[in-house]
Amino acid sequence: MLETLRKNSQHWIIKILFGLLILSFVVLFGTGDMLKLRFAGQSAITVGSAEIGPREVLERFRQQAQRLIAMSKGKFTMDQIRQLGVLDSTIDQMVSSALLEQEAAQLKLFVSDDTLRQMIYKEPAFQSNGKFDKMRYEQALNNAGLSEAMFLAEERTNILHDGLLNAVSGGVQAPASTVELMFRHAYEQRVAEIITFPADKMTDPGKPDDTVLKTFFDSHKNDFLAPEMRSGVAIVLRPEDYAGDIKPADADIEKAYKAREAEFVQPERRTVSTVSFADEAKAKAFVAAVKSGKDFAAEAKAEGSEAVDMGAVEPKTIPVPELAQPVFAAPSPGIVGPVQSGLGWQVAKISAIQGGKSKPLAEVRALIISDLVKNEAQTRLYPVSTALEDSLGSGAGLEEAATSKGLKLIKIGPVDAQGNGPDGKPAGTPVPAAVISALFQAAKGDSPNVEKLDGDAGYYAVRTDEVTAPAVPALDKIKDRVSAAWAMEERQRAARKLAEAAVERLNKGEALAAVAGAFHAETTAAFRRVAGQGSTVLVTLPSAMFPLKPGQAAVVDDPSGAAIAARLKTILPADPKEQAMAFLNARDEFAKSLDGDIMTSYRQALTKDLGVKVNRPLIDSQFEK
Repeated sequence: MLETLRKNSQHWIIKILFGLLILSFVVLFGTGDMLKLRFAGQSAITVGSAEIGPREVLERFRQQAQRLIAMSKGKFTMDQIRQLGVLDSTIDQMVSSALLEQEAAQLKLFVSDDTLRQMIYKEPAFQSNGKFDKMRYEQALNNAGLSEAMFLAEERTNILHDGLLNAVSGGVQAPASTVELMFRHAYEQRVAEIITFPADKMTDPGKPDDTVLKTFFDSHKNDFLAPEMRSGVAIVLRPEDYAGDIKPADADIEKAYKAREAEFVQPERRTVSTVSFADEAKAKAFVAAVKSGKDFAAEAKAEGSEAVDMGAVEPKTIPVPELAQPVFAAPSPGIVGPVQSGLGWQVAKISAIQGGKSKPLAEVRALIISDLVKNEAQTRLYPVSTALEDSLGSGAGLEEAATSKGLKLIKIGPVDAQGNGPDGKPAGTPVPAAVISALFQAAKGDSPNVEKLDGDAGYYAVRTDEVTAPAVPALDKIKDRVSAAWAMEERQRAARKLAEAAVERLNKGEALAAVAGAFHAETTAAFRRVAGQGSTVLVTLPSAMFPLKPGQAAVVDDPSGAAIAARLKTILPADPKEQAMAFLNARDEFAKSLDGDIMTSYRQALTKDLGVKVNRPLIDSQFEK
């Protein structure tokens, strides 16, 4: 917990953004009756001699979720939360914690009250003017949603765990000789000369006779497997079908505009970067340095901090409330601060100011009318959907319900799961993709239910009537497709023959242009064994070129169907001194990987020694409705 608070005091914006990223996958839900305790007498998790009941697992899951809920605006289901791994990570954390607690107990390790007190007193997040500030301490705990007892217990455990882990992996360094070997291997580069022979530029092989075509078809049947096809009927209710005669009155339009006026006001925005400091003196020295002409970001880094770009913010959206007033009171771009906040002393740089503005009714009139029409149409649609639901619930079929309610019955299919017909082209079925998806989820003959389309787009009910299993069509029904596939394979074979002949000439040392003739030839950019992001080199080229010596050539297959004749031109060795930054990054990454391997081995050893059992069916049963 202290580590989180400490990082927040220096990199709060990163934490906020990371939190938002996580929260975009988490649902806002209540914690009352949604999780019901079952089989309370059984153990959900057993680690050595320690037993963790389902109540504790549920409570920890609630705590994990509630910390995210405070900022979440999601509307996913409970099943989706579990699928996203929130429960899995909770169980994993509890197992890891229990393993470390038992190991600490066996080693007779403990954290004294004095040690805990000293660490809290020295924590910069709880200090003001270099001294422990109880008010700031209490405010930080309150913001984190923790009581003091909960915080102390959690921090005592964290200190103990950190001590154990540091004893196992602390100070791990990657051996310099090993790092250098790995760096030279990974960062070594090649330059190649290539000639491309596109399959579609090869001579047309003509049409195959029936014997050739059948032989090709028999050896490629899986390439022509037709997907599962389904047919059925549906009723789709959409707001636009009930909106034709809706014409909002001017008074209603003006009323809606006034109700939404705040939505059409764009507050002033300022582009802001910030730096956090633990004490005021350093913050003031930083301000003086920047105002004297030093670069904001570079000086922050020199002071052991980091400039964080908050982007264009509004008074209400600036993450640190204490900065809002001084930042937006500044008359022009420049430096603001230092300003004391709950996260330390903040210095802000205003790079640009975008004035606020409001949109008049005339500018947003069309939008308001559209929304009013849509809302009224949805209001009209709801009782229709309810009536349809009641009709189906009473045992009526879709045909009977459509007739009795005056609704349109839509015939679907045969289509595949993507809505394509037997010819592989879009079938043009006038139903949303969600209806096609439901058609493939239902069993043949299942009674249909009324379901809601996403985004208030309406309602639907669908019934699956026919299911055709995947099968290979008869040759005479797909003769043109098979013939085209045979022709393409012949063109690819011809392209490869040209590439093989070109490789022979390249290996003899002939000039690239002479060998290429009318085909495209080029010298590639330097590339590594594994193409990095943004690389324009053919993905199959590195594995073909790295085993070769300069002057040697080989055929390289292009995923697009072309054949490539490639000759290795140059080897560019990696140099740790000339590529110092890349070498340092590689060393750090290797050290992290080594540390991770050690920690994984340590946990595996503890698991083997102590034993871990997770009663997943019992845990999952707590979520049953």
